[in-house]
Amino acid sequence: MAKEVRKYIEDYDHPVIITGVKSADAFLNYTGEDEFFAPVLRYDGSSSERNARELAEQAKALDADAIIAIGAGKLSDTAKNVAEMMDLDLIIVPTLACACAAYSPYSVDYDDEHRFLGVPVHPKNSVALLVDSAMIAQAPPEKFIGGIGDTIAKFYESDPVFAQADDLTVFDQLSRQSARLVRDTLLSESEPALDALNQGAYDDPHVRTLIDTIIGLAGTVAGFGGVRARESGAHTVHDGLTRIPGSAETMHGEKVAYGVLVQLVTEGKEDEARNLLPFYNKIGLPHSWKQMNLPFTDENLRVVADFAATPGSPFHAAVPGVTADQIIDAMKMVESFPQPSAE
Repeated sequence: MAKEVRKYIEDYDHPVIITGVKSADAFLNYTGEDEFFAPVLRYDGSSSERNARELAEQAKALDADAIIAIGAGKLSDTAKNVAEMMDLDLIIVPTLACACAAYSPYSVDYDDEHRFLGVPVHPKNSVALLVDSAMIAQAPPEKFIGGIGDTIAKFYESDPVFAQADDLTVFDQLSRQSARLVRDTLLSESEPALDALNQGAYDDPHVRTLIDTIIGLAGTVAGFGGVRARESGAHTVHDGLTRIPGSAETMHGEKVAYGVLVQLVTEGKEDEARNLLPFYNKIGLPHSWKQMNLPFTDENLRVVADFAATPGSPFHAAVPGVTADQIIDAMKMVESFPQPSAE
């Protein structure tokens, strides 16, 4: 499908591509092309509104009438911002299965220090999402780990929110069932999919299932459930962690996966959190600050917890009235969980 992008842009006179260095290489290597079929703009990797505005000005100078995003999560988020600023159609070609960003109608914005700023919801989504599993499967296997972490959070973040509601619509119920299917699929399919990827078996059915789950099925959770299914505790912990210097070296989904455990402990579900440890260890998801190469200090814990417990933060949707001290206690508990043994 990535080799057929031209077929999807025939109605546009001046499409403009937004991509990154690694994403561009992945696309060109897969398609066998020496150069792109349209003017190319490079995003700076920040997923910032500043960079989106810069790209919008550059695209305007090219008389762009459509935006083609070729890349991973931050690239998709940036392109969605650009497309809204210019009121243009957007076509997305994901090169990684690292999140549902290519599917979702919202972006995650950061500042230039990679600190979380907000999640703007766009009035419209892409007009085409071209998921080419054969191309995505050729990415380094470790890039899928963050996608698994971000995606398994769909269930753990939305389920307590749905459980507290007494007015679930049929779409809420569909979202809740989708989230459960996401969780169950990842628990059963992640390990064989990663084994296949490590062996270079890119067309393995487990791999295709993993890609479809991370990008497509995950997108249906918030797609049907709306705000209730978008995020709660785990992503809020992630957002707080972005305020710690050095956290940008850990993938978005890995920080979210750590946040899942913190949220579960804060909910009083320590046993459920501990039951996830074998899966985390097999897949390579972090469950400690040490694994994320971050200093586990009282000061850093306070920074994360104060942000996550801010009145009105999504964490309160899962744990109403949650306090910073509760989150700090939960992080200390998670840090005490057994670390994976060195092999």
